[in-house]
Amino acid sequence: MISEDESVALEMGDYSPQYEKQGQDSGFGLTSEMHSQIAGKMFELGTTKAKEAFSLYGRIDILRPYFDVEPSQVQKRLISALIPEKLTGTPPVIVSELYGPLMVVLTLIAVMLAGMKATGQTVQEGTLMGTAIGTCFGYWIGASLFFFGLAYFCDTNLSPIEVLSLCGYGLFGTLLCMGLSTLLITSASNLFFYATWGVLGVSSAVRMGYVFLDRTAVRKQGLTVAVVVASVHLLFILYLKFVYHKTYEAAAKINPIHVR
Repeated sequence: MISEDESVALEMGDYSPQYEKQGQDSGFGLTSEMHSQIAGKMFELGTTKAKEAFSLYGRIDILRPYFDVEPSQVQKRLISALIPEKLTGTPPVIVSELYGPLMVVLTLIAVMLAGMKATGQTVQEGTLMGTAIGTCFGYWIGASLFFFGLAYFCDTNLSPIEVLSLCGYGLFGTLLCMGLSTLLITSASNLFFYATWGVLGVSSAVRMGYVFLDRTAVRKQGLTVAVVVASVHLLFILYLKFVYHKTYEAAAKINPIHVR
């Protein structure tokens, strides 16, 4: 389309192709500016994504020291979780490590699911697996937070990671009680369970309580924390044996699938 200036130039016989050239240069400049803006946006977006990736790696790298442990050390700590230091006369050793407790919790979940399968029934849609995961991880994290809050108010010198590790290793006694009583003994007899609960469960509970007592400045407050921690630990074992099992057995009766 010819502009007004070009029309005047044509009428005066003084038209030059420079008008057409100027229009082409203007369009080319606009396109280059758009390309520059798009490239800038893409570069900014890529930079943001790279920063997020590095930030995520940094957060994961923070957790690495809590899982950097040798298997032989984990075995020793599992055994020490069943032996109160008061009996050996040695000061309690508290570690800030989460690999062993995590393995204990995952194994406890597997034992609970195996006990369910031993009954010859299961439930659709993964109900029992979700319940087992929620119960075990819920107790580990929830009880650790409760113990740490109690320790904080009673002036107990324990960090959140130490409490989480202590509670996780304490579940090793629970794992042995549930594993031996559920997988090796029929559900008709509870005598063996009470025997394992009285030996393994109590020993792990006493060990946990003694650690809290040793780390508390005021002995009276330390005794209070120790009794509460040991009682909660022992009650959780009873819950898994008598309450949780009845829950999944009732669910199996509602919607049974016979396993061959």
